[in-house]
Amino acid sequence: MQILGNRSKTILGVLTGVTTGLGIALWTSRTGSRFFMKYLRSSSTTKRHWNLTVNVAGNETQCETVIDKLRRDIEVSKVLGFDCEWVQINNIRNPVALIQLATQEGQCGLFQIHFYSSIPSSLKDLLEDQSILKVGVDPGLDAKHLMKDFGIKVAGTYDIRHLVDGKEVVGGLAAVVNSELGVELPKDLSVRVSNWEAEQLTPEQQVYAAYDALAAVMTYFSLIGKKVKVPFFASKEEQWKTIYDYCLPLIDVRYKSKKNVPPSPLFSPAESSSSFGMDRDKSGQPRATNPSLQGKRSYRAFCPRKSPLYENAFMLAPDGDVLCTCDTKKAEWYVSKGLATLVAQEPLKIQLTFEPSGRVQGPSAEYYTLEKQNQCVSCGRKDSYVRKKVVPHEYRRYFPDCMKKHQSHDVLLLCAPCHAQSNIADLSLRMELAQLCKAPIVCDENTRVVEDHKKKELRSAARALLNKSNKLPETRHKELLEFIQENCQSSVTPELLSDLKNMDIMIVNEDFTPHGLLVVEHFAREGIVGLMKLEKMWREHFINVMAPKHLPPLWSVDHYHEKDRESSLDSDFLHRIKQVSLARKKKGASSP
Repeated sequence: MQILGNRSKTILGVLTGVTTGLGIALWTSRTGSRFFMKYLRSSSTTKRHWNLTVNVAGNETQCETVIDKLRRDIEVSKVLGFDCEWVQINNIRNPVALIQLATQEGQCGLFQIHFYSSIPSSLKDLLEDQSILKVGVDPGLDAKHLMKDFGIKVAGTYDIRHLVDGKEVVGGLAAVVNSELGVELPKDLSVRVSNWEAEQLTPEQQVYAAYDALAAVMTYFSLIGKKVKVPFFASKEEQWKTIYDYCLPLIDVRYKSKKNVPPSPLFSPAESSSSFGMDRDKSGQPRATNPSLQGKRSYRAFCPRKSPLYENAFMLAPDGDVLCTCDTKKAEWYVSKGLATLVAQEPLKIQLTFEPSGRVQGPSAEYYTLEKQNQCVSCGRKDSYVRKKVVPHEYRRYFPDCMKKHQSHDVLLLCAPCHAQSNIADLSLRMELAQLCKAPIVCDENTRVVEDHKKKELRSAARALLNKSNKLPETRHKELLEFIQENCQSSVTPELLSDLKNMDIMIVNEDFTPHGLLVVEHFAREGIVGLMKLEKMWREHFINVMAPKHLPPLWSVDHYHEKDRESSLDSDFLHRIKQVSLARKKKGASSP
């Protein structure tokens, strides 16, 4: 009996151990992924517990040292808080004076790029590395300035406002940090507008600049921790890849503002109010036009198709030659309208009852007659795909009519990750074209709308009188009243101040010309041959960047570039190009 009792105890102990182990495993599988996110995030989300080490790099040698420190901190989680500072005089921006980069461990590098005789390759490589996220509020704007000022093609920018759920983010970095972490950043106006070009930064300047970058990276990890569940048993590298893949579709995508934009008088209303079928904000970026989306985040989302793109129904000419493949719905429409007869059901074939115009002739014609697979042309994935326009619409839309036909060759299928990767890579060629063709993408001198400085001063004066009247010195109060009265030629009333407070200060920039149109005008100087060069440039870029392994048969970078192709330039195209040429000459004549 004693032996039996010991065995029972042993069995009971084993069962207890197994049950406990299973319980621990179950708990680990449900909650273990949180530990990596806690590792990525700070041990505390309050500023008083943030570790901060400020490293000022005033020359190229110091820059190399600081870059090494930053890289050691981002071996696993490749994220840097990113910000820039510059001096602005009379609303004119000087080149960027200071770049701030911070890691979640609290290492912050302040790079006084203003004093560098040349840009160190270590700093340039870090900023241009797409695999390293540079997070902040509107980091794309800082990236744009660095490109313009120093030719640095910053890649991997990520606006942390993309991670904020359910509401429009009002305000800048300080507002996001306060909303997410409950931390108030030091935003002393005297420091904010101080001399960032000074050889020796004051302690106040160093703290202000460092906390901007550090707060951005801390807020990013706080927000991403709520979004992504990473597998606990995976390696840290695999866990980081999960996080990076989540962010990938919105890397280098600007968080769009919601301001109304007046149409430009240089182009037709359809052209000026829409690009890619969307309205645009002050910077020229597309934004939502649906009233129900106003006040919400707006960015171009590319949803995977819910149905195949290629259904491979064959369309025959009256003489029996195969013209092209088409989808089933189109084939049924032709038959229902009496424009075609049904030839076969499997595979579906229809024959037109009329002679179509504009048949593609030559070797290029065969491409449209072949069956195509519904799969990502890059990686071969078949369960999810998005249409990719190899030649971006911002250029194609300005092509002559003869080059807008037969575009399906340059519309390929990519899975969502490959599509995002391709779009990000397109930025490099756009930048090259911007320099080659003197066609700025978006810059201070090339925006469709600009601020009217007088209206802005009136609006600021009205807001000061309405919101801070009790705090204004008497002399300042009197100055503002006189300023408004002088410019409005009327007595100052509460109604007038209310109107001025909400006044739209944006006016049309009559010198604005879209980047895409400037590029097309540049290549059009060589006629149709020049435009073919632009078309081929984009096709070769796609091949080099994506290395597609599953292209449709006969897809070619020289598609439809035969010498005997239709090459007449329509009058609308010639008129548009002439307008741009005249605008270029006018701008060149007025430049010093």
